[in-house]
Amino acid sequence: MEVTYSGSGQIYFLKKEYECDLYLNEECGGILVKINVYGVTANFLEFPLEVNSFSGVLSNGLKFTLMGCKREGLNDLIGSGKSVFSYSAQYMVKGIGGKNVSQITFHKVEFQIADIIAWGNISGYSVTENYELACKESAEKIIYQNDNLVVKYIVRSSMLPVTDWDTLKEEITLKQYGTIEIAFDEEKTIEEFERVYKKIKRLIEISLLRPVSLKKVTGKSKHNTQTLGKEEYEWPIPIVSSDFFDNQRVAGPKVHQYRWINLSELIEHNSFVEYFKKYEVLEPVVELYLEILQARDMSPVRAFLNITQALETYHARFKASNLTEFRKRVDEVILKNRPQAFIEQDKSFLLDSSKRQLTLQSRLADLILGEFKVFFDTGDINRMEFPSVIAKTRNYYTHYDEAIKSKGKVLTNGELNIYNKALLYVLEYYLLLELGFKDEMQIAKKLNDRWGRISQELAIMKQSKEKFNNTQ
Repeated sequence: MEVTYSGSGQIYFLKKEYECDLYLNEECGGILVKINVYGVTANFLEFPLEVNSFSGVLSNGLKFTLMGCKREGLNDLIGSGKSVFSYSAQYMVKGIGGKNVSQITFHKVEFQIADIIAWGNISGYSVTENYELACKESAEKIIYQNDNLVVKYIVRSSMLPVTDWDTLKEEITLKQYGTIEIAFDEEKTIEEFERVYKKIKRLIEISLLRPVSLKKVTGKSKHNTQTLGKEEYEWPIPIVSSDFFDNQRVAGPKVHQYRWINLSELIEHNSFVEYFKKYEVLEPVVELYLEILQARDMSPVRAFLNITQALETYHARFKASNLTEFRKRVDEVILKNRPQAFIEQDKSFLLDSSKRQLTLQSRLADLILGEFKVFFDTGDINRMEFPSVIAKTRNYYTHYDEAIKSKGKVLTNGELNIYNKALLYVLEYYLLLELGFKDEMQIAKKLNDRWGRISQELAIMKQSKEKFNNTQ
């Protein structure tokens, strides 16, 4: 990440003052400070390798505090009679700095995110009955709360012209941004806000099917106030951090999938509560899932390996982690209310491939059955053979052992393009369940709108080949 020179000034550490040069890339959260220590050569341990915080003031008057600092280098410039210590920083707080800065805390932090207005389904403006544009008095929703935390989605918008002079322009631009506001009932460090934000951000990315881009972060603290007239106000504190911005800005065209899941649906199904509750267990599955959707030029084989790993991980974490647990699940959950005439066949389908350990084939069989509450389209592959085909295909593309092909069908590279969709359909079904969606029919409709029917797609492809095969 490139950083550019932002100014020079003084920095303070253990009651000593040093000259410094500050370099920033605010769009991506890059922060670097170079500290000058004069002398022939400086002591290597003039500063620790890792420093909790540096506070300083630039010559232009900007006060700043850097937190989570890590040494990047030490350069002895003997000709200039100084040594230069370079430190990167995890966070930079603007407006607070100087000689006597204690630990910086906040009770509220806002994260302004680009391109989520349609997803949030809230505008800062409204159109009146007379077709006049007006500012809304309130444009916010509470999306999550517990005993000591409230998270809101807020739309911040620019003001409409308020005087005739404001209207004397060739262009009048109005802007609005979706903002996530995280508020604790007491002061917290920025790391506490970061932990909550990353969970919210991840759920937004799941529902948008793309990364989100953070535009700016500001905090408020009860210890940072200014007086205007007779009133005292908490002053917004700009915050820069690579933890917030890194890997957020993705080049290339954006595909907006607002028909997938919007904010209103997440609130209706209590998804934020469900996701916060399951975050640690679900995160590896979500990470694999989003990598498939967001990666550019991912081959069908790599996508297939990622999807099967995501399904296997999901089953291990939410259904059964070992063979003993799985056998118990088969008897007490899956086949509990199954008619006696089908139990032997279903048990064979679920357990035949798992003699000593729980296999991918058995895990897929469980997920495909869906406790008999849902029907998954497996295209031209018989539903009872589908788990075996997928497991053999995964083994083949993992080991590239040609002998595997002699034991049963293995999907070709071309077939993977179709059947990856079938597997994603299954994965997304279970993700929606974990996010609080309960109605299987509603989930199926949402997934059918997104992916279509695999069997129908294959039938159309077959008819197209038969019709035009002899004409070219």
